[in-house]
Amino acid sequence: MAATRTVRRVGVRAWSAVTGTSSSKLADLAMDNAAALAGVVAVVLLLSRPATWAVALGVLAGLCGLAATALLLRRTARRRQTLLRAHLGLRLVLLVAVAGGYLLRRPDEPGWVWLATGVGMLAILTEKSLALAATKTQQVAVHLPGIPTVPEPPLPFATVAWASLALAAAGAVLAALAAPGWLYLLAAVLVVVPTVLLAVHVAQANVAATRAATGLKAAVERHNPAFVVYYAAIDGAKYQLGMWLPYLDRLGQPYVVITRHASTVPVISSLTDAPVVVPRTKGSVGGLDAVMVGSVKAAFYVQGSPLNGLLQRYGSVIHCWLNHGDSDKVANYAARHVTYDKVFVSGELGVDRYAANGVRIPAKHFEVVGRPQVERIEVHDEPLPADRPRTVLYAPTWRGGRPITNYSSLRLGDQIVAALLARGVTVIFRPHPLSYTEAADAGVIQRVQDMLRADREATGRAHLWGPAAETERDIPDCINASDALVTDVSSVASDYLASGKPIAMVAIKASGQAFLDKFAMGRISYVIEKDLSTLDSALDDLLGADPLAEQRRVYRRYCLGDHLGAEAPQEFLRVAGRIVQGKKTDAVRRPVVVGGPRA
Repeated sequence: MAATRTVRRVGVRAWSAVTGTSSSKLADLAMDNAAALAGVVAVVLLLSRPATWAVALGVLAGLCGLAATALLLRRTARRRQTLLRAHLGLRLVLLVAVAGGYLLRRPDEPGWVWLATGVGMLAILTEKSLALAATKTQQVAVHLPGIPTVPEPPLPFATVAWASLALAAAGAVLAALAAPGWLYLLAAVLVVVPTVLLAVHVAQANVAATRAATGLKAAVERHNPAFVVYYAAIDGAKYQLGMWLPYLDRLGQPYVVITRHASTVPVISSLTDAPVVVPRTKGSVGGLDAVMVGSVKAAFYVQGSPLNGLLQRYGSVIHCWLNHGDSDKVANYAARHVTYDKVFVSGELGVDRYAANGVRIPAKHFEVVGRPQVERIEVHDEPLPADRPRTVLYAPTWRGGRPITNYSSLRLGDQIVAALLARGVTVIFRPHPLSYTEAADAGVIQRVQDMLRADREATGRAHLWGPAAETERDIPDCINASDALVTDVSSVASDYLASGKPIAMVAIKASGQAFLDKFAMGRISYVIEKDLSTLDSALDDLLGADPLAEQRRVYRRYCLGDHLGAEAPQEFLRVAGRIVQGKKTDAVRRPVVVGGPRA
């Protein structure tokens, strides 16, 4: 069995290499072809009115086509793609197959059957027009006085695609029961209702969106923003923007959040009362020019999308790179950061990190502002009593968008957590939110959660996982509730450094001295090699004598700056406040030794 899986996996990889197509797309293509073949076979067999055995085969082929199409739609929806126009041919063939089967059972009612089939096919064929019209109905702005809110659709657009598949399934059941053909027509009419409702919505939303786009510039000018916050990603707004918007609010200046994707508006608008604007990408009305009014003096960026360049073209404002965390990941020393006027870093480590990786940024472009987000993290530099039970936060990062940025230890998560449980540790398990978007990672998360649930029932230890660790508590809450951290190359490690408590890091991208040379945080952490050969010794130090405690305190200032606790945001607020007021901010930084303190 294992050999068969290996051969299949090698074959898929070879075909992917030859065709230049990903294995995921190849799977979709294979299912698409299989469903189409099943549908065609069903049509041929059923419409030819063959012998009983052939009818049975035709019905079976039709059912296989239905199942395959449903799986394809589900996979498409999981990738956040629109289901309008998805697998149109398959759905049309299935309706014809159902019609053939229905006519076998009710040969005297071709009118009802073909009329119902025509109604269903018409609903499918109008999806292209509906999808095109829907592109003009995206939200333009919320929280902006004078701009109408574009109404939300009465039901998801995906309903249209699922409804057509439901019609084919209903037709198959009615045909099997030899129900009157008018019942099938009634089902077809019901299936058209979502299409009609959404068509009416699109017409109304187009009017509202056009009015909003037309009045956008005047409304933004009345708001008189001193700065903008730009966000061009689809996923991650809750934590990437969420960590900075509260501090930007404290600047006391009006501002606007610009997002490139209307789908992110509900999340962003829940994070701030500031206007959230979705500028149009085509045409001259309601675009970026309407938002970048004369009062805007600065733009802040928290995520490194290539689309950031669209706003960086505006040379009259100061473009400030904030990032969404401090770590040794590539995202913290990317070469494209040289294009920003100001690069905000937590400590001198942030400056040295660029130089160590060959990225030359002039010193005057850096602003060393500390890490505001650690203000709620309690400092505990004193060692814990040896006999006190430990609580450990396990917070693995996600696998990143590319293999080169995959620092995640989550694939080892069940083994790491098992080792912690074997030592009688209480575990707080907080995976990265984007790990849920990968099926394999989501499976590991579920296994770890099941382990913690079973151990809590057996021992009574108050492990935290799921909403209790991920939404009901934020990162500072989890840090304050724990005695030690196990993570990987992640900004959680830098934030945890503020607490003074011990840290263990899982070395995924390198090992031994190479890991310490590449990832500075590893020098003051207990390193767990990816083969887990050092897991026991690392946990001994993490939960025991903690020999790196003093080095960690020295390194903390180098990484996070001079201020912790309630004073942590003050340098950021001072520097950012001057920038948004259009004042010069040539920061004076203390001299450092390149490479920083060594453990």
